[in-house]
Amino acid sequence: MSAFSEALLALRREAGFPSAYRFYHRNGGRRHFGFTYVHYLRLEKGAKAPRAEAFGAILKALRLAPAQDGARKMFQAYLLDVLGSPEAYELVVGGLSATAPQVSPTLAQGGFDRLKREHLMHMNVEQFTAVSHDETSYWTSELLLNDGDSWDAAMIVERLGCPAKDAAAALERLAKAKLLRATSPGRYRTRQPGKFWTFPGRTKGMEPLLDRVRGYWDAMAKRRGGPFGERLELVRASSSVMRQYMNALHHAVDEANLAATHSKGEDTALFLIEGRVRRLLPF
Repeated sequence: MSAFSEALLALRREAGFPSAYRFYHRNGGRRHFGFTYVHYLRLEKGAKAPRAEAFGAILKALRLAPAQDGARKMFQAYLLDVLGSPEAYELVVGGLSATAPQVSPTLAQGGFDRLKREHLMHMNVEQFTAVSHDETSYWTSELLLNDGDSWDAAMIVERLGCPAKDAAAALERLAKAKLLRATSPGRYRTRQPGKFWTFPGRTKGMEPLLDRVRGYWDAMAKRRGGPFGERLELVRASSSVMRQYMNALHHAVDEANLAATHSKGEDTALFLIEGRVRRLLPF
């Protein structure tokens, strides 16, 4: 067996599939995997290496996200097979990981509690009203509050594809709400560089504005973005236990801010992280 086939076999069993046959067919067979059961057996026995495009289907069948430990073990085993020796693996993978971007050291040292204490800013009702006024105002606020440079209307138009008059009006609206300041005629930047802003939450009257912003997220995801990662779980539990779980989930979602940056980068983007528990069917 190859390193990859051993890892696949172990992960398949850990996922609750005692046989290759059950794993393949319970996950939709060829419709899901894109290859035959015989081909899958060759992968699991080490007689064949998987094509790169097969990894997505295998991970979904194992109920693994790409960043989870199990997925990482499978990737490592695959690369070990491809590269031929532990020495070659360390040379290639070590070289890549040495340049991987890291969470900001300033924030990582103190964790999310320090972020809240030193870096978090709360929008007031007037500011959030200005931000949610229209789609251009909202995305203009996100562009400038998450960046340290100054922007003008032409830069907003280039990034959002909106009318120039809407971009200019959005900049003036946000400056009037004291979220931005003018650096020169027609150019603005955030008043609080390096800070992280939160909405007013469930303050009375804010729900319609929050719904409006959710609509902006959905519209932008359809135009320019798309799914990045998802993990779903259906579980029977008591409501009191799930409320406790939600506290932990809230904290996990908040900690996404530890990965935030206000600096330019080739692969930076605005990501929406959602933590949601829905009650479906009472027993």
